[in-house]
Amino acid sequence: MLKIKKILFNHASDCENLLKTNTPDLKYFKRLGWSFDQFKLQTSKEIHYGLGIFNGHDLDGFLLGDLITIEKTTEYEILLIYVNNHKRNIGYATKLLENIQLTLKRYNLKKIFLEVASNNIQAIKLYKKNKFKKIGIRKNYYLMDNNKINALVFEKIIDE
Repeated sequence: MLKIKKILFNHASDCENLLKTNTPDLKYFKRLGWSFDQFKLQTSKEIHYGLGIFNGHDLDGFLLGDLITIEKTTEYEILLIYVNNHKRNIGYATKLLENIQLTLKRYNLKKIFLEVASNNIQAIKLYKKNKFKKIGIRKNYYLMDNNKINALVFEKIIDE
């Protein structure tokens, strides 16, 4: 049975283990700095808020980010969203995006934003499908395999 629940510090190893099921994805995210230590650091931060899709005890997907509150207004920055390679294209990532918005409503959430590599076409399609709008470009933001890649900045304004 699928259940969406909060990602806590003790789930850091589950997140990394899920990435280990797909070697190309693991290498990609490690190049972006997502080591096991980074998962532990992220899930231990006070402003961390993440959700996972669990099938029993197995983690099938997760969304990690930071909850930022400034003058009673809350924004959420998505840092990483990932779904098991064998569970893609069945709506898990969309469920995570919808649930983060619903879950954070009680915090007076006004905006969700993120950066994505310009060559990550599947992720860009996901964000556009979920009504995120491109608001900017960070030129040569990522360095991967000695190539500089632009980051696209997306946001979704949360209606009252």
